[in-house]
Amino acid sequence: MSNREIHIVVVGGSWAGVTAIHQLMELSHIAYPRLLITLVEQRTHYFHKTGMIRGLVDKGYANQMFIPYTRLFLDGGISNPNHRFVCARLKHIYSNFIEVEGGGRLFFDYLILATGTEYASLPVTQSSTAEECRFMYQTMREAIEMAESILFVGAGAVGVGMCGEVAEMFPKKKITIAHAREKLLNPDLSNDFAKEAEQKLRKMGVEIRLGETVIPFEPSIYSKGSSTTSILHYQHQQKQWIVRPQVLTTTTGSKIECDLAIWTAGSRPNTDYLKTLMLSNPNYPYVDPETGRINVRPTLQLADPRYPNIFAVGDVNSLPLSEKYATSAVNQAKHAVQCLKALMNECYDFRIKMSVEMAIESAQRAPLHPYFATAKRQKTVIVALGRNQEVTNTLFARFNSWAWGTKRGRKYLIDKAQKMLNY
Repeated sequence: MSNREIHIVVVGGSWAGVTAIHQLMELSHIAYPRLLITLVEQRTHYFHKTGMIRGLVDKGYANQMFIPYTRLFLDGGISNPNHRFVCARLKHIYSNFIEVEGGGRLFFDYLILATGTEYASLPVTQSSTAEECRFMYQTMREAIEMAESILFVGAGAVGVGMCGEVAEMFPKKKITIAHAREKLLNPDLSNDFAKEAEQKLRKMGVEIRLGETVIPFEPSIYSKGSSTTSILHYQHQQKQWIVRPQVLTTTTGSKIECDLAIWTAGSRPNTDYLKTLMLSNPNYPYVDPETGRINVRPTLQLADPRYPNIFAVGDVNSLPLSEKYATSAVNQAKHAVQCLKALMNECYDFRIKMSVEMAIESAQRAPLHPYFATAKRQKTVIVALGRNQEVTNTLFARFNSWAWGTKRGRKYLIDKAQKMLNY
């Protein structure tokens, strides 16, 4: 038991961030009663991104997707004054403090980054309040109901799942999904897995266009110079989707007719805040230039050895795409807190009072173990295609799916999210 006052900041309040909070609160009970935990999140409510695609067609489900953080820090039914929630966007990171939008500073001994990714092409993911997000869902549902033909651009997990939801709910609509690669879903998933998803979508009446990149009419209003995330049919100022006959061209020269185009490609990790953190070696940047994700060590610490007290977990880090699922984010958060505990046990948070050499030695003494879960995750990847179908990539997962009646397809883990936030 240690009575040291230790400040830990967690940025991002989704699966990884909230799991880290729970693990840290447990740690404060066991060994560090003066642990001060701060959650920084730009939204007023938890947004259940895992069920984002169900909310597009199911109003009742959409209304459950916004859960307040007010009960997160309850300790035996009482709010713990050592912990707090700060609703703000992270702007900059420095060696021992962060700056949030508006100029506020939060000092830390340890920092966990769980800022995830943004779909610039889906305005609903940009909202900061529950009211705004509900309104955006409503306008998008109305547009989907009104359109007779819909084009989904991008066939990753979000695009395929969204396409399946709409195809199941509106079987008479003409639905097309176009993808730049030669197979559906993430490239590190098996060909058989992608083929099964393709076959099931075709049976649902979906037209699939592979190896074709759709050319938008105008550059994206959300990304700098990129045309891959253009919101062709969304008027940002009026916050309304446009439903009208359109003809889009692909890079192969073929034409696709639709009333409504929904871009699901172009997800971007939130990492701009790292620009202010001094690098040990300019030749080794914090962010992978190809993926935009934060380079991490096997322990999930920043790759830069100068900052062993900063971790990146979930969608924002450089682990393979097979790790970009809710259950994997939970596992990573648990692992990061275990590593953080090892650093605390070696008193790394005293580094300000140490010489540089002593601080480095303190971090090196900590028994940190690498994160190993990729193989396990590869065995249990599931992509739901509406309420009644899903694609899995193992015999166990397929049997389990049949046994519990595509439970994931019905709920998208919303019950687990509510429990996680004490609702």
